[in-house]
Amino acid sequence: MIKNNYFILSGAMGSGKSTILKLLKQKGYLCIDEPARQIISEQRSIDGEGLYDKNPELFAQLMLSRSINLYKMNSEFKGKVIFDRGIPDLIAYADIFNIKKEVYLNASKLYSYNTNVFMFKGWKEIYTTDDERKMDYESADKFGSNVSYIYKELGYNLIEVPFDSVEKRVEFIINLINSFK
Repeated sequence: MIKNNYFILSGAMGSGKSTILKLLKQKGYLCIDEPARQIISEQRSIDGEGLYDKNPELFAQLMLSRSINLYKMNSEFKGKVIFDRGIPDLIAYADIFNIKKEVYLNASKLYSYNTNVFMFKGWKEIYTTDDERKMDYESADKFGSNVSYIYKELGYNLIEVPFDSVEKRVEFIINLINSFK
């Protein structure tokens, strides 16, 4: 299944994707939040095992299930849909967790997005940690490099989002999304 109206924001953790997504939502775009933070919050609220620091394989499986659900749930929508991370990102999570990645690769091939992916490089000046993001900057940046490699290997065209103000980054993304057929 290929959804040309599905666009991905991906890259290093803490590189400004979520902030950009909030502004895109305010501008009327249908935006899908990253499943990782949702699952962490849900699993912590029930003292569940599906957390990266308790059971990384279960955590990754929950993220895959949620990602596929979000992909399918919006499949009838004809407008542009912008995802904070896509299913191919889960291959990079599998690498971090040192778990088998075949299922994530299979899902990435089955559920395709617009071939143009907006990639956010690590930006040390804006990087912060919080309750869900405990990774140091260097590890987050390395994760972003691996994600870029994975998307290239899957045949996606990477569009590097420039370091700039939030407003200019949003304008950059909107202009490009609107130029794609």
